[in-house]
Amino acid sequence: MNGLSRAALSAAFLQTCVFAAPASAADTPRDAQVLQEIIVTATKREEKLQDVPVAISAITTEDIQTRGFTNYADYLNTVPGVFFEDGGPGVSQIRIRGISGSEGGLPSTTATYFGETVTSVLTNFGGKPNLRLVDIDRVEVLRGPQGTLFGASALAGVVRILPAAPDASGFEAHVGARGFTTAHSSDASYHVEGTVNIPLITDRLALRVVGYQDEIAGYIDNKFAGQPSVDYGAALGLPDGLLVTPAVPAFTRKDINSEDTWGVRAALGWQVTDALKIDLTHATQDVTLNSEPFTMPEFGEYEQSRALDYFEEGGAGERLEINTIVAKYDWDAVSLTSASNWSKMTRFTNQDITYLAEGSFGAPIPWPLRDRSVGKLFTQELRLQSLGDGPFQWLAGLFYLKQTADFSQFVPDYSCPTCLPEVLAGQDFAADAPMARFSEEEQRAAFAQVSYTFASQWTVGVGARYLEDDLTSLTPASDGFLIGGAQPGAPDQEGSSSEFNPSAYLRYEPAEDLTLYLQAGRGFRSGVVNQRLPDACQAAAAAVGAGAFTDPDTLWNYELGVKSQFADGRLGLNAAVYRQDWEGVQLGVALPCGFSVLANAGDVTNDGVELEMVAQAGDAWRFNFAASYTQAEFERVEPGTIYSKGERLPDAPEKNGSVGAQYSFVMGPEWSGYVRADYVYVGELRLKFGVDEVLSQESFNTANLRIAFQREDLSIELFGRNLADERGVIDTGQPSLGAKETLIRPREVGVELRYGFQ
Repeated sequence: MNGLSRAALSAAFLQTCVFAAPASAADTPRDAQVLQEIIVTATKREEKLQDVPVAISAITTEDIQTRGFTNYADYLNTVPGVFFEDGGPGVSQIRIRGISGSEGGLPSTTATYFGETVTSVLTNFGGKPNLRLVDIDRVEVLRGPQGTLFGASALAGVVRILPAAPDASGFEAHVGARGFTTAHSSDASYHVEGTVNIPLITDRLALRVVGYQDEIAGYIDNKFAGQPSVDYGAALGLPDGLLVTPAVPAFTRKDINSEDTWGVRAALGWQVTDALKIDLTHATQDVTLNSEPFTMPEFGEYEQSRALDYFEEGGAGERLEINTIVAKYDWDAVSLTSASNWSKMTRFTNQDITYLAEGSFGAPIPWPLRDRSVGKLFTQELRLQSLGDGPFQWLAGLFYLKQTADFSQFVPDYSCPTCLPEVLAGQDFAADAPMARFSEEEQRAAFAQVSYTFASQWTVGVGARYLEDDLTSLTPASDGFLIGGAQPGAPDQEGSSSEFNPSAYLRYEPAEDLTLYLQAGRGFRSGVVNQRLPDACQAAAAAVGAGAFTDPDTLWNYELGVKSQFADGRLGLNAAVYRQDWEGVQLGVALPCGFSVLANAGDVTNDGVELEMVAQAGDAWRFNFAASYTQAEFERVEPGTIYSKGERLPDAPEKNGSVGAQYSFVMGPEWSGYVRADYVYVGELRLKFGVDEVLSQESFNTANLRIAFQREDLSIELFGRNLADERGVIDTGQPSLGAKETLIRPREVGVELRYGFQ
């Protein structure tokens, strides 16, 4: 966490995700405070945020501290057009402008980065790593396809977390701790963090080290009333006593969904010469959720009732490891950047699949699914770009990606030896797929972007990316009666695609504080290699356009935007309207032969509007407002999918919004502080699990409050999150399987301390 100087603390502020804080009271008279610009690198060069012809929101270090942001769940839903589906480690999803799609083992619709490092690592789960906001300079959220500069998986947009860089000019250290209570929980939570920045060679070489740990209390109870043993052999025509499930006594486990997180980061910044800079970064974050994340509403608002926990506790987790080398060399007019990244994502879930046994055999056979997945990713990017402020600017680059993904699945049977696997095959497990490779990808791309400013107020820019993508799908060997006995690994399936992604914009700046832009760009998501189908399925697959390889789906975005400041820099207003055409959407298609396949089976049209506003009213008050509306509907759907023409796209809300207010005050010559209130609204969303399985997930609201008292580098803060204790549902399971509900966290009240010294 960055240090808190007296100037920064006494100038308490409020801002949206678009504008920087007003100038500090130590730097200017309070009646002269204005909104300052933020410098971003979303276009892979430093630019004022208000000049970038893209819908982009920036969350700064000050936002993170004053608004109490700790992870995606805190801030993404405050950004217009963005929805974070927090299903827990390994399965959480980011939806931008309503663009949604299943990502379990499939390419992502939203790209995520940590600095120059791609963190959208493919695994068997497909979730986004929810990196904690400790010692972070800013977060940039780019809305709309970013295919030119960020390539595949940036179909809907990009989320970039930018860590604070090593500083060779001086020593600094920062520590922080917070503790809080959670409604419906008997346990307390805590977070600790520390940062140290050490100049090794003054103005040349510095090391920055970060560490943090969370222990977050659970609030869900598993209350099980007990069940007798069940003899289900007779239903299968077998003698009594041959197939019997074990009896389970009544039990209660309290606060089962606790979560443990730790992370470390080390960055070495070396200014080798005035022209050459080298940065090395390592980061690891490990998150473990100690149960399955859902509630079962028929048993209580914050309860589950699962017998399997008597034998084996549920859970989920992920560990992300990042290693990055960035080298940059500046000549007088040109800069060359090399970014090399090695990432590894390790994920697991322990799921209760007893419902499969109950549906198939009418007996509660205790089956857990132990799912493990490891994804490894290497990327190399080279960029050559112009420097200076001339009217002609350009950037050109090359990109290479190599990615592999492995997985294993194991289903033990806790009813053995009186179990089906024992009777049928002399085994004590229902399924076993040892760890093996299931996906490989190799990608090569070249990209370029140029812009020219003319008549002092007009800028035109064009760009393009050409990409070649080679994918291989592998089917490992497996065994167990659930999959029909021993199955040899199938021959590899391969597929290739090439994509050309253009973009263009026109920017008009009639005044220093006003930017108008018109922008069009194309994004895409990588294709998918389908499973090998039997001959009996080939004709049906061909009829819906499905083959061995499903082509990438593509999205065109047409956008008109304005970025402005008024009232002598005290009022800022940014807005955008857009139309998106999403073509060849990758959808699952059920075939008459009993198999399913992924096909380019639909087209979607999406219209939306976004608004962000911030105001400094008087010397002490700040206000912010953000809102969005998007309407995405299917324009074309192939037979065999669960969708129809004119139907609303599921899994993302049409509306979201946020509003905040902050009042700054001074208490004598040494102490200052602020009071801040925030309100966030997430609209209703539609979920669809089958042709006739549709439900509406209700909207929810959260209200947060923070009171801070600050003196020099010390900050003491009292906070409350979700003060009304809203039972907001963030994800709902299939109705035929119980419509299990994953919730936002209940009301939390606590205290936070931060201290920095140099």
